[in-house]
Amino acid sequence: MNTEKDVIIIGAGFCGITVAASLKKFGIDNFVIIEKGETVATIWKTAYDRLVNQNPYFTLPFFEGKRKYSTFKTKDEMVEYLTEYAHHFQVYSHIRFTEEVQNITKINSQWHIQTNKDTLKCKILVICTGLTNEPVIPSFLGQVNFSGEILHSSAYKNGVAYQNQKVLVIGSGNSAAEIALDLYENGAATVDMLIRGKRWVFPLYPRLRALEYWLWRTRSYFKQLFHKYTTDSRIEAMEKAIDFSPEELKERIKETDKFVRRFALDLSTYSIYQEDKGAIDIEVNYGRVAWVDRGTVKQIKKGNIQVISSSIQQLTQTGAIFADGKVQDYDAIILGTGFRPGINKILGQPELYLHVNDSLLPKTDGKCQSVVDSTLYFVGFEKNVAKAVTYGYYGWCTGKRIALQLHKRKFSLHQEFNISLMM
Repeated sequence: MNTEKDVIIIGAGFCGITVAASLKKFGIDNFVIIEKGETVATIWKTAYDRLVNQNPYFTLPFFEGKRKYSTFKTKDEMVEYLTEYAHHFQVYSHIRFTEEVQNITKINSQWHIQTNKDTLKCKILVICTGLTNEPVIPSFLGQVNFSGEILHSSAYKNGVAYQNQKVLVIGSGNSAAEIALDLYENGAATVDMLIRGKRWVFPLYPRLRALEYWLWRTRSYFKQLFHKYTTDSRIEAMEKAIDFSPEELKERIKETDKFVRRFALDLSTYSIYQEDKGAIDIEVNYGRVAWVDRGTVKQIKKGNIQVISSSIQQLTQTGAIFADGKVQDYDAIILGTGFRPGINKILGQPELYLHVNDSLLPKTDGKCQSVVDSTLYFVGFEKNVAKAVTYGYYGWCTGKRIALQLHKRKFSLHQEFNISLMM
């Protein structure tokens, strides 16, 4: 097998698949995608059972799917959709499944990627492992004495196993909220949510979002019907949609926050307080996504899910002692404590990263290309207002950019070769 590639993509999620599809479109075929899981979109495949996409607008560029998917795609539909997308653009055969990257180095002008199966080389490297690649797992005083189970949300499946148990869920993000609701609906004896700090909470209003989505689809259909867009013109429109300055981004965040703020829920009665900064500002600049409620708030208001606002002082054999002096027994503790990118575990050059909110994020030009090395791209880490919706845009535009970079490089080498023959 040829281990020298033009491009190697790490990660077969939203971004990795669209980068690959774009490379195909623009004439690059000598590439592989390295994926540690057994399928595309591994993070969705292995997630808890009730996970559903919160955004009805999510589709990848130039393909909506042959089958009829739910407006809010379930985890299984998301995996099926990405698989269909990969087959449609003929990139599925380029994916090396169950292969995990262990180390990345650059020697002369080539990237060397050491996996658990092979050593590969390439001219251009694309990291698409995402912001949620490595679970954040805190430790607690007295943790070794706790006789119950401590589980991160990434390993949680459903609440069936916790029937009649007393469970503490730590966190106030979407995963923590949905897991708390799942535990209650599956018959947990008690469900407490430990929420420290402030958090924006918004109602989902599924029917309203769905109606808004179908109206948008109808408008888009008639636009295409009466305006003959070519693929190239649609790519230009995508590039324009993600091409804005830091000042424009700041203004867009400000405008969006002003609009969405009016829909936020006031849960101060339950010791859940709104952030000082806007929800979009917090998401874009600090990486904390607002809690979009799917029914947890209703159960909090009914008293079926209790909110604890004090920190854990220490764990005991049977439960926890909180900083306010409260003592509570628990059979299990679920950690909805989030994730970090963790890219530095495989690519350990400190000059490539910024330290933001206790995470190392890549230094890019705002369009996925590293400002340190022009042959390195990080897709899915950009600051933007609508992350999930724009993942495919960034992936496709990055693939085009890489293809042009490779074509220019080949043209330059060919020109140098001809000049040498003439001399």
